[in-house]
Amino acid sequence: MLPESLVNWRNRALNLGLSYRVIGVIIALSLTVTVTEIFGIGIFLPIFQFIRLNGDLQSLVSESTLWEYIIVLFNFFNVDPSFVLLLLISFSFFLFRQLFMYIKLVYNVAVRQRISKTLRDKTFNRYIDADTSYHDSVPVGNLVNVITTEVNSAVMGVMAPMDLVAYIMILLGYLSMLFLLSWQMTLLSIVVLLFASRMPNIWIKKSANTGRKLVNANNLMSEFLVGRLRSPRLVRLAGTAKAEKNEFHKLTQEQRKYAVHSSILQAKTEVVMDPIVVGLSLVFLYFAYTSLQLQIEVIGLYLVIALRLLPVVKGIITQWQTVQRYLGSIEIIENRLESMSKSFEHDTGTKSIKKLNHSIEFDNVDYHYLSSSVNTLKGITIKLKANEMTALVGPSGSGKSTLVDLLPRLRLSTKGLVSIDGVSIEKYTLKSLRKIIAYSPQTPQIFNGTVKNHILYGKKNATDKEVLEAARLSGAEGFINLLPEKFDTILGEDAVNLSGGQRQRLDLARALVKKAPILILDEPTSNLDAESEEMFKQALSDIYKEKNTTIIIIAHRLASISAADRIVVLNHGKVEAAGSHLELLRNRSGWYAKAWKIQSQG
Repeated sequence: MLPESLVNWRNRALNLGLSYRVIGVIIALSLTVTVTEIFGIGIFLPIFQFIRLNGDLQSLVSESTLWEYIIVLFNFFNVDPSFVLLLLISFSFFLFRQLFMYIKLVYNVAVRQRISKTLRDKTFNRYIDADTSYHDSVPVGNLVNVITTEVNSAVMGVMAPMDLVAYIMILLGYLSMLFLLSWQMTLLSIVVLLFASRMPNIWIKKSANTGRKLVNANNLMSEFLVGRLRSPRLVRLAGTAKAEKNEFHKLTQEQRKYAVHSSILQAKTEVVMDPIVVGLSLVFLYFAYTSLQLQIEVIGLYLVIALRLLPVVKGIITQWQTVQRYLGSIEIIENRLESMSKSFEHDTGTKSIKKLNHSIEFDNVDYHYLSSSVNTLKGITIKLKANEMTALVGPSGSGKSTLVDLLPRLRLSTKGLVSIDGVSIEKYTLKSLRKIIAYSPQTPQIFNGTVKNHILYGKKNATDKEVLEAARLSGAEGFINLLPEKFDTILGEDAVNLSGGQRQRLDLARALVKKAPILILDEPTSNLDAESEEMFKQALSDIYKEKNTTIIIIAHRLASISAADRIVVLNHGKVEAAGSHLELLRNRSGWYAKAWKIQSQG
């Protein structure tokens, strides 16, 4: 039976990417390093004896049974023992030791980097594959810290026990040699070392708690940083720059405090071992001289090995402390992977859909956010006909964006049925369902890259002709041709050098190049001035005329959707009214007529 702590480490190591083969290779290399080091040092005993007896083989054999085996070995290779040859053999062992140490170090780094890459890939993949509810609940900064910082710490923590095993093997090898040299002093040494190893135990326990606090401090700092770095204008214009700086300084101070505390605990552990081992060596020297009457070469070799034990014993304790120190990082990686696995977006569909033939229907649909005590959508029943433009309007918080999230199954209704052409969308595969839907959000998300790259984000294999057509239809072609490098112009993150209208039309081109049967536009004119809004309306009209596209548009500005075939008014999560622009205006007490009047007067 394996000890529980070893079983826990094995399970964690395997879950985080180590394999039995890798563990075996590292232990085998460690064992080889240990054996070559032990033999390299151990051969100093016959060397010292050879020097003391001037190379007299008969005297050496009569004094030490070790020399009987040495002579047999030399005779096997048909060579005579000599001082130079003994030195060369010793040096050869150390060379082999360094060679295998080099292989082990390089292999460790390769394994560590591979596991780090695998964990980063796995964390990112599971985040992308998680459902929208999970994305709603996890701050981006938290995940950034996990991927960039905690992964490295977790890998170091999971690799540390193997270094611990290597140190233990060296310790056992050295103790075996010391036992052969003087079993009395070795037993005493073991007792003292066991006692000494208990002294830093309190610091090792504190390391685990400090490590968890450091992980939490890293998370808080990353969450703060990601949010503020995206909003420097808001910070300065709100006059909160000083407060934000002070808050960031507090967070970095917390990081520094726990990092320093962790280093202090490790330093205490390292420092306390030195005087113990050195003192032990001096005690041995005293008793060897006064009581044990050992030969000078035995005393010398014993002291050499005892001093070599110093970094080994320190290594064992500090590696164990390292395991405790990075336990928090290992735990957060495990928790993140487990929670994302539980939130995996399952594809229950088996049918494939290629186009919309008749209609999209919402039948008595409810939706409830986990963080809310009331339903966001309540009994929604509407029908959106194919190749028509349907507008969703209503006050903020009425559920418009939530409703369109149900169509590509970003969210699943808590009640009711959403269907396309009479078939529940849950019966369609996610891939085919989302392939027939193009989406342009209220705030375009533009990554750093060229204009062409952004448009191609909608369809990776689009031809240049398709890119140009999408730019023309969206109304983006004109301003793109005025850019320094036209379609090859680098936009920068969020395309900050483009106006709001230009970003909106560029993102519309990205949606259009997909040539999807259904186009969803989430408040596309909310950030546009009057001229840009007019240009966008013209672009929308061109799309509607030239393409057999079902357009679903969410809007606050009613003038931008007055030409829609059908307008659905949502209010407090319910359908208040539905009809054409003129039909809705006839109901003067309705939300639409009142909102139209207010916006027209404005």
